[in-house]
Amino acid sequence: MAAWLRLSAWLAVCRALALAGLPPSCQSGKCTAKDLVLLQHGRGALAKGVARHESAEVPPVAVTSELPRMAQEVVLGGPEAIFFDAIIRDFKETHRDFQSFDGHSAGLVEPILGPDKKPVYKGGLQLSTKENFDMWFNDVPGVNKRIEFKMDFVKSPKGTYVHDDKSFFPIDGKGWNDTAVGLDNLSHNFYFTLEMHASFVYIPGLSFTFRGDDDVWVFMNDRLVIDLGGVHNPMEKSFMIDDLNLTEGEAVDLSFFFAERRCCGSEFRMETSIEPVRSTCTIWGDPHIDPFDNGIFGQEKVASLAMLQSGDYWLVKNEKIQIQGRYGTTIFTPSNQSALLALALGGPWLNNNTLIIEPVDGKITWNGEEILQGFPSTFVQPMVNLRYMPGEEHIDGVLKGYPVKLLQAYFVRNVGLTVNRWPKHIDAIIRMPQQLGGQDGHCGNFNFDMSDDTQEQILSRVSMVSDSESIFPEEKKVDFIPEPPVTLEDCDAETKEKGLVKCKEALAEEGQEEDKMKLDACVFDFCFGGEEFVAEGVIVGNEADNAD
Repeated sequence: MAAWLRLSAWLAVCRALALAGLPPSCQSGKCTAKDLVLLQHGRGALAKGVARHESAEVPPVAVTSELPRMAQEVVLGGPEAIFFDAIIRDFKETHRDFQSFDGHSAGLVEPILGPDKKPVYKGGLQLSTKENFDMWFNDVPGVNKRIEFKMDFVKSPKGTYVHDDKSFFPIDGKGWNDTAVGLDNLSHNFYFTLEMHASFVYIPGLSFTFRGDDDVWVFMNDRLVIDLGGVHNPMEKSFMIDDLNLTEGEAVDLSFFFAERRCCGSEFRMETSIEPVRSTCTIWGDPHIDPFDNGIFGQEKVASLAMLQSGDYWLVKNEKIQIQGRYGTTIFTPSNQSALLALALGGPWLNNNTLIIEPVDGKITWNGEEILQGFPSTFVQPMVNLRYMPGEEHIDGVLKGYPVKLLQAYFVRNVGLTVNRWPKHIDAIIRMPQQLGGQDGHCGNFNFDMSDDTQEQILSRVSMVSDSESIFPEEKKVDFIPEPPVTLEDCDAETKEKGLVKCKEALAEEGQEEDKMKLDACVFDFCFGGEEFVAEGVIVGNEADNAD
């Protein structure tokens, strides 16, 4: 509810971002979705002059003074582990660039990344031809096989994130499986390349270090910053991002390329102080939606989107992650306008298990079996940790009498979910990084650009969930009820005045700042949802302001 909400899952890095404004790369139109984006941004709690680091997921790790102050602020309270999505392409030993050369050679690729975001062939002793090299990081049927790979990084005692594997064979038994016996006397799948792309926001003190074999090229803002080309024993090189001479808050494009070209060893160690920050989509009970891109990279926030028709809709649709919302009427929603009645989560990220979350009058189920029947209670599986517990207690004022039953969910792939269960509807806050391969839904396409996530554009792109795609129980299906849009102008003057008084009282009680966007949207909630939705919306707003 409460379409005025400003989300605030900010880290200290975002202080610099807010001061710098929209990054130049975004202003020039280059800040677009990639195969992976490592997000280093959040939302607008800076109006309060604070940056939050709290997280209920993991305890903080002690951070040594080896990191500069601002970098220490970023890693304090960060997750225990992060991940990069990467693309591996498996080759056969018969390819002319594999199992054929020996020795380190710098200068095999041009110092500037190509327009297709791939290394540009320059040539040298360790490469055969341009035609053969151009196959390394492109899908070529019959020559290589593409395999998506999630690379986990764990937090070190000094606060950096590290992937360290002295026997790096991530696709054993996959692809062509063209094997050779390694130094450990075991058979492994050699002969592959790895490609990874990311974006982050610059703050002083960030670093990137790689040690391993064979070829490694690291580009930042399309400029070659680490060159370990050739077939060689493990080599190490570091790069301080300060050397790019950037302004604090600028967006940085990271492109990483690796090749394992020859038997019999394979070592891979990457260490960085860059940390991912998830963006947030909030769905209030009426439902209003604040998409992932709203306010991103310091852009001005716009009013949340009103999705008032009934039916089952995509909130997040991705090849691996599927989150659906069920909108329908309740006794509190006038004129057939909808509320958020349930969430359904499923897909490969949950090993095709299904989680359904309904209001207090309904159930929470895992693969159809009711869970979390006690209050409070917990439910733990290898890919999910659910905690059902009381929310903040309100003992007086406007919010008295609105006890919150809160569901906190922590999933694999750095996805988090907060759900307020009310008697007849729910509110939800989804926290996640941008997903490999793109995404869409009522939470937007998460491409750093709110201008293409207007209500009209989302509705034109995102249809109702088809029967074949639905992960909701068939017996509770909600029929589509079209509802013409309404605005604050459709509310009569007397009701608006009463709503303004109630909204100011509720905002003051929760310590929320007043501005025209907040008040207008809150009064809208009062006009078309009633006083109950105003109070519940303020509660959700306070939770989202404190979201990690």
